[in-house]
Amino acid sequence: MKKVFGFFCIWSALSLQLKAQDWSSPEAEQIYEQGMQSLNRGNAAEAVAIFQKIAPSEPGNLRVKKSLAQAYQLNGNNENALAVLTPVINNGNADADVFRIAAQAQSGLKDTKKAQKTLAAGIERFPNSGLLYYEQGVMYKNERKFEDALKSWLDGIAHDPEFRLNYHEAAIAYVQTDQPVWAILYGEIFVNKEPNTPRGNETRILLLDAYQKLFFTPSKTAGGNPLLSRDPRNFQEAVEKTMLNLFFVVSDGINTENLIMLRSRFIVSWTDNYAAQYPFGLFRYQENLMRNGYFDAYNQWLFGNAENPQQFSGWKGSFGKELKEMEQFRVKNPLTLTAADAYNQQRNFKGYFNFDKKSGN
Repeated sequence: MKKVFGFFCIWSALSLQLKAQDWSSPEAEQIYEQGMQSLNRGNAAEAVAIFQKIAPSEPGNLRVKKSLAQAYQLNGNNENALAVLTPVINNGNADADVFRIAAQAQSGLKDTKKAQKTLAAGIERFPNSGLLYYEQGVMYKNERKFEDALKSWLDGIAHDPEFRLNYHEAAIAYVQTDQPVWAILYGEIFVNKEPNTPRGNETRILLLDAYQKLFFTPSKTAGGNPLLSRDPRNFQEAVEKTMLNLFFVVSDGINTENLIMLRSRFIVSWTDNYAAQYPFGLFRYQENLMRNGYFDAYNQWLFGNAENPQQFSGWKGSFGKELKEMEQFRVKNPLTLTAADAYNQQRNFKGYFNFDKKSGN
């Protein structure tokens, strides 16, 4: 079920990008939509049968080929999926999604090397496809090559900053390291991109864990971190130093109210000291929320339920109007990221994930 859910998230993200197809008849298009409904319900076998009905009359329709191949793959018929997609790749008509589905089918056949080769070929052809970097990272993660996985997700963020899933995976990876500041940044970006799903809610909890780790890991606290006594050398150090200098705000613990104060002071300090040198979309977004009077409600929306559902429910009862207005503001003014926001150039992660080797987990 988790595999199917992951497919639906990717498929919905890509569906708006699909170009209109020329259908052989209105009936064929209707049958295709029926197949997609079956696929969306998780009934891959039924979807295969429906797509097979129209495949002969739609020989040049890439949507039908991809949907049929994905249904085959989700139904465990990986050989059939590859039989559909290999000619598409060979004749040069493949898009990024074709490479993804083909690689998944090859992985399903336990041919990981070939799957990675397919993804590498796809990335070479579509170097700005966040989807392919994401899939590459997931495959590395499944092989327990965590350093390679994180590198892939960061490359995806750098090349396709609006593709949300790389932020999610990078946040999960970083919260397990001694660099939780990146988990904070990537986690918040992801929640903004996917706020109302189980994955978005889990990331809210991850954010609280990342703040806890940043402020209450002994090497990070005041007096134990040499960063606090020198000028930051890059974006990450500037963010971390600005946050750690505000430790007194959260010294009695990480909770929503303390985070509101911390993050409000952070934006003021960042704007005064580093915003000109390191312009960053997420911080501009936070500043915009603050300037328009929505920052408190935004932070409640971001952390409140994850920290204390009962307390958040009480807050909503008193400030429901403010929450609704903030959410309306978010819809009209969504967070956007560009390639200029990709400050994380680190690609050497040796030692970051030694915990796995030590624990055997």
